[in-house]
This record gives sequence, structure tokens and C-alpha cells, in this order.
Amino acid sequence: MSEPLPSKVKLFLMLCIAGLAVLAGAVYWAKMRASREPVAFTLPTEIPVSSAPEPPVQAVVSGTEEASAESSVAVLPPRPESAQPSTSVAPARVFFRYTGLDVHYGKLAFRDGPRGVLQFAEPLSCEVAYVGGAHGICLVAKRGVFTTYSGKLFDAGTFATIADFPLQGVPSRNRVSVDGKLAAYTVFLTGHGYSSVDFSTQTVILDVPSARVVADLETDFTVRRDGQVIKEEDFNFWGVTFTPDAKGFFATLSTGGKHFLVSGDIATRTMQVIHDNVECPSLSPDGTRVAYKKRFIIDNRIVWQLHVLDVMTGKETSLSEQRSIDDQLEWLDNRNVLYSVPEGDGSSGGGTDVWVVPADGKGQPRLYLTKSYSPSVVR
Repeated sequence: MSEPLPSKVKLFLMLCIAGLAVLAGAVYWAKMRASREPVAFTLPTEIPVSSAPEPPVQAVVSGTEEASAESSVAVLPPRPESAQPSTSVAPARVFFRYTGLDVHYGKLAFRDGPRGVLQFAEPLSCEVAYVGGAHGICLVAKRGVFTTYSGKLFDAGTFATIADFPLQGVPSRNRVSVDGKLAAYTVFLTGHGYSSVDFSTQTVILDVPSARVVADLETDFTVRRDGQVIKEEDFNFWGVTFTPDAKGFFATLSTGGKHFLVSGDIATRTMQVIHDNVECPSLSPDGTRVAYKKRFIIDNRIVWQLHVLDVMTGKETSLSEQRSIDDQLEWLDNRNVLYSVPEGDGSSGGGTDVWVVPADGKGQPRLYLTKSYSPSVVR
């Protein structure tokens, strides 16, 4: 017959059993609580890009992919991590002028997001280009003993040319409406830049399907300021950006050494001055804000700083980009804007990159696309 356990051993076993029971109850309670309460996730603000190689280049000819011997194996060189493209925003198809110093220089190109495959629309070499809806516009320089300029309207799916037309000056800005039915372009009739004191521009709106001229902003529109019609010999217009319904637009009016934002109505051929010190406006996809460059004179030189204007309230927000930006911005989405910056220190011989910055003035600028200029986002 076995001897009874000592009282101390019995007490130890009872404590062990009680501890296990308490632990089991705690685990059960935690599981029940987890099933009733939502789980909070903290998403990363930026996906690391150093672990993924730059995608290979593909060539696209008239809408069909034909990988050439050069483009099918080309890989863009890696950049320092501090200058890697940002992937903190959702991918979108972005068309742009390629500025890499190789056989594709000046070609119309596109990527699906900053890490997408670089592809070329081989038939199209452009000084500036823009795609909206199913159509695009490409402004071309043919250099030789005498340089001539022309424009092309094209199908954005096949890259086939819809129409060719001559330009009266040096290509500067262009835009296409969201529905792809209207296009606008600006050329320099005299001068080659907006910092010049003696430049003259021509800005024209086109009907894309018929390739006919809808209007010349300087000759076909009446401008009003504070209810009064104004007209001066030195009027210059540039930087058209269409409203989402393609019935109106915003643009810059320059006169008397000042620069104004005008709102235009195509049907009535009228424009209203609504704000001052605005150049190269770009309307947000929701139609509520205009992003633009604002002119300042610092140390006797012109610099441009990026701003966003709420068109209903008139509130102006300065963006965090501190460099002088001479470009017409493009909205990546309703929260971020794209713009071109000279590559490196600007001594790369015409190379540029596209950067992105939040439109609320709170975030910092980030590199978005390398070797690119004149971006347009297809939504």
C-alpha cells in the first residue's frame, strides 16, 4: 500500500493546476477579444526600391511591341539610394519625353508607375508631348541648316498619326483634354523662354478628331478683368489646362510685365482674370485646384516657386519644393503633382528627371521617373 503524499507536495501540485487554469483562461479571453475588435495595420509610407532592379526597356512601334536588339537588353543604370524613384504613390501610366543620352533620346515613352517597364512609341520624337483620353499631341523640331517645327495629333493606342500641321514658332507647352477631343499648344513666335523680356507667344486650341483650329487665344477671345474688357498690344497667353468637361480652360495671360490666371469659356469665347502671378497652370483631376509656378525676383534673377490655388476659396498654398521650377506641372492624382527638373547639377546636356511632391505643401519632393520630361498621366 502506497504512502500518502506529503502535505508540501500536495500544495505544490494544487498551485500548478491552478496556474494552468488561469493561463488557459487568459488565452481564451484574448482570443475572444481579438475576434470582436478590428486589427489595426500600419502600412509603410514607402516601398524600398533598392532591392528591385530597374525594369528592362521595350520598344513599341505603332502599338505593337517589337523588341529591338538594343532596347530589348538595355537596363537603366542604378542610381544612389537617396535619388531612387519614389513608389509611395499608386502606379499610373505616365507618358513623357525620354531624355536618356542614347538612340532613344527625344522619343515619346511611357511607364506604368515609376517601376514599370520603360516602353517607347518609336514613330514619335517630340520636343514636348501630352496624352489625354485616346489621343495625344507631339510638337516636333526638325533640325538642319534651317530648323522647322510641326505638330502631330496621334492615336494613343496605336501611335498612328491623325494629322500633321506646321507650327509658327518654337514648341513650348501642350495639353489634351481628359476626353481626348481637344488639344492646345503654345509656341514662341519670338524669344525662347519665359524669362526673356521680349518673347511673344501663340496659343491655339484644336479639335482633335477633325484637326481643325477651334480658336487662337489672342485673336478670338474677349478678356475681362473686374467686369471690364481689357485689351493690350502686349498680350501673351500660354499654358492651357482644360476643365474636366472640356468646355473651359485655365491659362496664363501676360501683360505689362505681370502674369495672371485666366478662366476661359470656349463656347462664348470669353476669359476672366481670376488671380495674379500665375504661370503655366495645371488643373487638378477633381477640378478644384490649380497648380502653377509663381514668379519671384531674387538677386536680380527670375526664379519660380510651386504653388497650388483653391479656385473656389482663393487660398494659395506654397509647396515644399525649394528649387526654381520652369515647367507646367502635371497632377499624378488629386494629392500629388509631377514636374521636370534638370538631371543632377544641370550639366548633363539636356537630361531631366520627373519629381513628385504632395499638393498640400506638407510632404517633401521625391524623384519619380528618371530620364524624363513633359509628363502626362492617363487616368
